[in-house]
Amino acid sequence: MSEPIKIILFKGPHCATCKPVARHLKRIVETSQGGANLTTIDTDENREIALKYGVYNVPHVLFNDEVILTAKQAASMFSSFTMESADKTTMFSTDQYDLFNYLFNKLIEAGVKASETDRDRWRKLSIISVSERLLNIEELETVTRPAVGDYVHLGHLQSIVTSLLAINPSAKSYLFRSGELAGKFGSAQSWIHRYNPKIMATHRMKSRFKEMLKGLKVLYGPNPMGDNIASELNYTQVAPYHAQLQIKDSGLAILNSDIGQDVCGFISGEIAGLMEVTLGEKAAVVETKCWGLGDDYCEFDIRLGEESDHYHPSRIESKEFFSDSDRLRFDLSLSTISRNMFDSILNRKRMRPGIGDLVRISVLQHIITSVKFSDPFNSTLLSYAGQNYGQILEDVGSISRIMMRRNLNYPFPMDFTQACEVLGYYFNNPGRILSRIHGDVTVDIIDDETAIFKVWESAATSGIDLSTVDLSALFPGIEKPIKVTTLDDFMAGFINGRLNLLVEDEIIVREIKCQANGHPYCEFEAELD
Repeated sequence: MSEPIKIILFKGPHCATCKPVARHLKRIVETSQGGANLTTIDTDENREIALKYGVYNVPHVLFNDEVILTAKQAASMFSSFTMESADKTTMFSTDQYDLFNYLFNKLIEAGVKASETDRDRWRKLSIISVSERLLNIEELETVTRPAVGDYVHLGHLQSIVTSLLAINPSAKSYLFRSGELAGKFGSAQSWIHRYNPKIMATHRMKSRFKEMLKGLKVLYGPNPMGDNIASELNYTQVAPYHAQLQIKDSGLAILNSDIGQDVCGFISGEIAGLMEVTLGEKAAVVETKCWGLGDDYCEFDIRLGEESDHYHPSRIESKEFFSDSDRLRFDLSLSTISRNMFDSILNRKRMRPGIGDLVRISVLQHIITSVKFSDPFNSTLLSYAGQNYGQILEDVGSISRIMMRRNLNYPFPMDFTQACEVLGYYFNNPGRILSRIHGDVTVDIIDDETAIFKVWESAATSGIDLSTVDLSALFPGIEKPIKVTTLDDFMAGFINGRLNLLVEDEIIVREIKCQANGHPYCEFEAELD
């Protein structure tokens, strides 16, 4: 999408469901970092425009020219909805959550379709400094986070990836495509050639394919960069252009619970992108075994010269939304990730005894930036994933223990200022700091409805310089292209979700300053809406 998404809401003055629809669309657009614009049209005042679009009942929502929500669909979700309850119901009550989830997922699905036509505009993006640093040995040897170091617990990496997948089946397509574009135009190209210069030393395709497999073994296994992506990678060459890669102790998947789908779509996409740009032929890459499928290792099937629709939106969209049982499996998976991280950090129950449970922050940043910059709307995707993870109750027990130690006798739900205070203590508890997700966090209470969270040394942003993004090249022909100023959308969403959990009221959290934009810390503004 070279231009921001255009979302149009048709509403009327006596429409009970229009108010919550407008509120949820506003929330989605505000977290899109400029990737979407919202226009609201009152059908009573603009009858001709409404008739032009064939709108006779409200609310009615369009994504560009595609219908996202009709009055009939909204009414079915709010059969007992009244104007009085519009002011009292929050996003996380049953009806309101269903409506928000419906709107968000429909927008995500429409975004997948819309961006398929110009997906390779990534080529025009000057890869941001996370990739540039990976090309520079001196930069790698420089510690960018002096207080907590340049490694983060793999549980945080898993929480981001699994939270993305928990949103909608289409998210798997987003991860694959982001990985594919990163493989084509990111730093992995240079590193795989450094690890195995023989890839380009031969002209025979069979030999080059084999040398590529050797390069992948170092890229994703133990390597001089110390990424700690996995403890071991082996491959079996089934035929001259067909191989299977087995990855042991993948940081993206290890000890995850069975959610019924593979979780390493980003790696599948990156391998496919690397194969295409290096060997000049497309490759069908599918993860056939994964912890997310109930296996105890990950396996990727690679067929050079073929294509697969395993991650294609047309195949995934046949399953429009997750069922209740699917949602429960994802909730259990995210709880498992939280529990594994807790056991690893505080109980020293290692998830990966061989290479340890930390991965270099560049691995995390590589995925986040690839997802974010593959589509302007993906800021919302990351933010909503963070909200989803913030709602997981697994470590609420730790919050209760923190309150007991500090003699805080606050009720559940809390008021806004109490929740912000408690969340500040939560962010600075030993388990959170030892996970190395960030350094210190301070909370400034502005008033009864506003607070500022300052996060130092974020794993997602430290060492990145957004000024290296060539916006005019990324959005050719656009007079005023979207300016990217913030990067830690997942953290903004997590703060949002966790405050919602404590307050049980609607809150909006925005990142207003970012380390990646030259500030000494990331700053988030939280407001009661």
